[in-house]
Amino acid sequence: MSKTLNIKDIAKKADVSVATISRAINPETRSKVTRKTLEHVDRIIRKYGYTPNLSARNLNKTSTKTIGVVFPYFKGIFHHSYYVQTLAGISDYLLNTDYQFKMLLLKEEKGKWDHYDFRKGEHVDGLILEHWPYFFSDKSILENMKIPCVVVSDFRKDIKTFFVCGDQESGGRQAAEHLFGLGHRRFAVLTGFKESPDSHLRLKGFQDYLQTQGVIFNDQWVIPADFREDMAYQSVEEVLKASQRPTAIFCLNDQMAFGVLRKLKDLNIQCPQEISVVGYDNEIRAQLSSPSLTSVNVPLYDLAAEGVRRLITHLESQEASKPLRGKILQPVQLVVRASTARIL
Repeated sequence: MSKTLNIKDIAKKADVSVATISRAINPETRSKVTRKTLEHVDRIIRKYGYTPNLSARNLNKTSTKTIGVVFPYFKGIFHHSYYVQTLAGISDYLLNTDYQFKMLLLKEEKGKWDHYDFRKGEHVDGLILEHWPYFFSDKSILENMKIPCVVVSDFRKDIKTFFVCGDQESGGRQAAEHLFGLGHRRFAVLTGFKESPDSHLRLKGFQDYLQTQGVIFNDQWVIPADFREDMAYQSVEEVLKASQRPTAIFCLNDQMAFGVLRKLKDLNIQCPQEISVVGYDNEIRAQLSSPSLTSVNVPLYDLAAEGVRRLITHLESQEASKPLRGKILQPVQLVVRASTARIL
């Protein structure tokens, strides 16, 4: 078996110093090596199939120029345009920087990640974090992380970290105002997982508007479905078969709305003639569903790009060693399509 060559072996074969090899294989320092020497070193590297150990090199650097992007890990995650848009915003922004990103898909194992050192364990300088309640058992974890962090969505004003998020209460109010304006007075709401701040804020905005209009809200028609299409499909059936069913259903994300639309079709209930449906997030699929889905648009791409911009600005500032704090609240906008109509 042939010996695996290390950087000293390559330096010897190229008849240059180890420092020259190190500069030649590092994109940040290649410009410091003469063109003739670079061509010679690259030829030797190709000849002997040498692969530099970049992770080992990064261990000795203060900065790895790498951002960790933390997503929840579940089946079919990238069938959701929600995560695709978020990832696109991050990757497109980083394209014109000297930073790269490392995707971290974490399973829901509460407590496991509470004291994990992402900087040492994953060799990243900072984190973009989606759905923090999915991973961490307590809000204090975010405040005490040993790495600069930007949280996308799931805002809580009692947590000291940096958030970029849509105005979720406003989105809930817009949905309620739209349905109320169409004459609807009986509503069901499908909610996300119970730990989700976004779910609570969207529901609060919806209920607060109806309360100002004197509408008595039936709490029994608030149905947990964990933001999942399959759960929405199953859990909404009971309320649809009630003798006096709702005339409108507000789903706190589009995935649940797609499940409701499928169930309505299977029960031969016409949408929107008999029941109107509103979703949230305005995923690409909302335009293609049958009927096309009225949904609250959240500028996920822009939020993610702004989040990573703020993170890098912090990392390159004199305050990089201090915690990152603040909030960016972006407006959201209801997009009206064919799944809602005036009650007959």
